[in-house]
Amino acid sequence: MPPLALRDRGRPPCPLPRGRLRHEVVRGHPVKVLTDASAHALGLVVGTRGRGGFTGMLLGSVSQGVLRHAACPVIAVPAPG
Repeated sequence: MPPLALRDRGRPPCPLPRGRLRHEVVRGHPVKVLTDASAHALGLVVGTRGRGGFTGMLLGSVSQGVLRHAACPVIAVPAPG
């Protein structure tokens, strides 16, 4: 069974995709670091601000910058809640 973080509320857990996942800690401006990494990635996942109401529809500056400049597909995931 996948870890709890991969389960969606009320839905059955989805299997983990097969492939290589890479974790890395890099210093620098987040948009530049992520867009540089996107040149060698199949996809990026970034979080959004997670604010409610009207402001919840807006993305943060990092999410917007990565969505505009990345060289691969980007998934913007809102904070839970």
